[in-house]
Amino acid sequence: MSNQKVKIAVAGSGSFADLWYLPNLKRHPSVILKAICSQNGANAERLAAKYAIPSSYRSYEEMLDKDIDGVCIVTPNSSHYDIALLAAEKRIHIMCEKPLAMDTREAKAMWETAERNSIIHGVNFTYRENPAVVRLKGLIEDGLIGHVYEGKFEYSGDYGLSGPPGWRGTHSSGGRGGVLADLGSHLIDVVHYILGEEIEKVSASLSCLEAGRLERFSESVEKDRAADSAFFHASFPSGIRGSFYTSWVSAQGNRNQTIDLTMKGAKGALQLLSSELGTRLRYAPLKSPWQDLKVENTVPWDDAAESSEERFRPWRLTDNNEIWKWVDAILDKKEHHRPTFRDGYVVQRVIDSVLLSNTLRKEIDVKELEKMEE
Repeated sequence: MSNQKVKIAVAGSGSFADLWYLPNLKRHPSVILKAICSQNGANAERLAAKYAIPSSYRSYEEMLDKDIDGVCIVTPNSSHYDIALLAAEKRIHIMCEKPLAMDTREAKAMWETAERNSIIHGVNFTYRENPAVVRLKGLIEDGLIGHVYEGKFEYSGDYGLSGPPGWRGTHSSGGRGGVLADLGSHLIDVVHYILGEEIEKVSASLSCLEAGRLERFSESVEKDRAADSAFFHASFPSGIRGSFYTSWVSAQGNRNQTIDLTMKGAKGALQLLSSELGTRLRYAPLKSPWQDLKVENTVPWDDAAESSEERFRPWRLTDNNEIWKWVDAILDKKEHHRPTFRDGYVVQRVIDSVLLSNTLRKEIDVKELEKMEE
C-alpha cells in the first residue's frame, strides 16, 4: 500500500458517525481527518473537539470546497443524493451510509455520476464483514447443505415500539420504506452477498403500528409516516425462494435487535443468529440434530449476558470494515471486495419493488420496476 495520506471529511454528526465512522477513520494510519459538518453546528463542533478535527461547518457545500480527497455521508437519507452528486462532480471519493438514496432514480444517478467521474465509492453495508456471515457464505459455496432452495431471513428491532424513531420514521427524511430502508437494506444486501445472486421478484405486505395494532401501510392516514414492519416473499434466478421480515416494532426481550438467517438445502440447513447477546452459527444435516459451529472473532451467544454493541458487532473497530476498505481502495486506486454504489442501487431497486408490490397488491418483477414507473 502507498505511504500517501488521504484527507477525509465527514458530513453528519449524529450518533452513528460517532459510533462507527469517526473511530475507524481516526485509527486508519493513512487518514487525515480534515473537517466535519452538520446543520447543527454544536454537534459538529463537539465531535471535532472529540476527534481533533481542525474544521467544522454548518454547510456541506462549504466543506466540499476545501482541499479534501474523500467524504463520508452520514446524514438523513433525504440528503444523500445532493451531497453525493456535488462531491462526485468535484471528483471527491464517497462512502455513503445505507440506504444509498431515497429511491431508485436517485440511487441510479448517484452510481452513474460516481462512475463517470472515476471516483471510489462505497456503501456501509456492515454485515458483510460479520465473521459468521463470511463463514456461512463459505459453507454454502462449499456445498455443505447442497443446493439451497429456500431461506428465512429476518432483521428486527424494538426501537420503534414507543413511536416512529425520529427522522427514520418519516417519509420526508427517511423515505417511504421506513424500516425497509433502515434494517431491510442491510438484510437484502447480506442475503445477496451470501447467495451470490440478486432478488428477481417480490410480493409484499407492509404495516404501520397505530393504536397498538398493525395497520396496512398503504391505508395509513399520516402522510409523513414510513413503514414500521415489512414481510415479503422473494424469488431468485436460480429458483431459490425466500421469506423476508424486517421490523422496528418487534419485541426483543433483552436482545434489542436480532438477525436470523436460515438457509435450507438438499443436504441440510444452516442458521445464523446474531444480536446484542452474541452470535451463533448452527448446522443440521438431514435427519440429524443441530450442532453449533465455531466462528472465530465473534462473541458466542449467551442468553444470560448483558446486551452490548461489542457482543453484536465485534469487528466494528478493526480493519475489516467497509470504511477502512474504502480508504484502502482510494490509496490503491483499485476495487477491493466491498459494496459499492452499484450494490446500493440494486438494494434500492428491491426496496422500491417491495413498496410497489404492497401498493398494487401483486408480485413485482424487480428488473421491470423502472419501466413501470416511467
